[in-house]
Amino acid sequence: MIKNKFNRLSSKEWLLFQKSWTIWESDEKLYADNICFFTKPEEEKKSVVAFWGQEESYSLAQVVAQHHDCWITKECSSQVQFAIADCRFIRTLEEYVAHKSALKAWLENLFELLEHRRFVCILISNVFSGVQYFPAAWDLALSVSAHFSLKDEKIICFHSDNLPDTCYALYFRKDEESAQKGISEELLFQPSILFPFPSTPHWFILKPAPRKKNEILHPAKYPEELVMKFVESFTQKEDIVFDPMSGTGSTQVGAIRLRRNAYGTELNEFFAKIANERIQAEIKNASFQAKVLVKDARKIQSVDFPMAHYMLTSPPYWDMLNMKGAENQQKRKQKGLPLNYSDAAEDLGNISEYEKFLTELVAIYKNLLPMLQPMARFTVVVKNIKKKGKNYPFAWDLAKLLSPYFHLQPEMFWLQDDLSIAPYGYGNTWVSNTFHQYCLHFVKK
Repeated sequence: MIKNKFNRLSSKEWLLFQKSWTIWESDEKLYADNICFFTKPEEEKKSVVAFWGQEESYSLAQVVAQHHDCWITKECSSQVQFAIADCRFIRTLEEYVAHKSALKAWLENLFELLEHRRFVCILISNVFSGVQYFPAAWDLALSVSAHFSLKDEKIICFHSDNLPDTCYALYFRKDEESAQKGISEELLFQPSILFPFPSTPHWFILKPAPRKKNEILHPAKYPEELVMKFVESFTQKEDIVFDPMSGTGSTQVGAIRLRRNAYGTELNEFFAKIANERIQAEIKNASFQAKVLVKDARKIQSVDFPMAHYMLTSPPYWDMLNMKGAENQQKRKQKGLPLNYSDAAEDLGNISEYEKFLTELVAIYKNLLPMLQPMARFTVVVKNIKKKGKNYPFAWDLAKLLSPYFHLQPEMFWLQDDLSIAPYGYGNTWVSNTFHQYCLHFVKK
């Protein structure tokens, strides 16, 4: 069987690691999957794996590495092919601050010994401490990305009654794009007040119902099932739900089904017409109020709608729908379906500069604050973006930029398990199939 030069795995073995989320089975399997995937054992020499973490975790990693014919070490003194830093023992902001300096020193020393274009995996959770929430995983990811290249992430999901039920496997690479600016010990995020939150797991697998004929015209519709999950958790009957980027009306339809009033705007007149047709079909003779205005979200005024108890939306994922060659885009083109939201210059999905896109999106949400009731909840569905070989942490950047105006709350993950897996990067480098969406939650300050 032909092996690839990256890790000597067959294409069948490669696909086992390609999904961007996994349900945790054991620490042993977690270590084994990573060591097997990111090393390429040879008869003439063993791969060296560097490890940072607690002694108990290191002992288990030693057993796993021996089984996979690798050397594992805590003290980096020779050339390294792969590294794991297991930070899952960090469960409070105070512990994170206390250990970040030691981890920084270990990673910066590791950089000199890690082989070119080889990976570092950091396992870490965002942390809860009393009534305080802090995104430690995101903070560390952005800090380390100033030195190593941030390449990917995998969401590790498990069941837990008293601890976060997800952790991150963050992946960095030493390569020609590595900035080598040093890893800052300064906190890039601020802790936020933790408000009462649904006790349901922070991850869920959702397979939406097939789209109807008019709904499939929209290139990136999100499902009513997702809307209903959050509307039921964060609102009461007859509350007002609002979406400034309504598309074909998923938010309004989902809210109406739960006996909520629902409003929104949509830049594209064609999609707004579909949204209002769907709304009318749902309302029928009921007394609920719902409508979508044809309007740029930047121009929404307080006179347009009553103040909302909850805002739920999913913005454009930058200009990704304008990227040529995407498999889904090709399928839509063959069917004669729209490939993007619109061709309008004011459409956020047509902004090519990432920083400009972020700035304008944050300005929209900031300007909508007067539209929200005091302490209103806000949920935005997004994902981190891979574009032309670079990782853009859209979800983390957005959360950081919104923190002056909203209290950041624990994120949830919508996991997709009904998509085909592709062997991206096979034979050269690793690029996972992104099958998870961030559901970022906020409370108005």
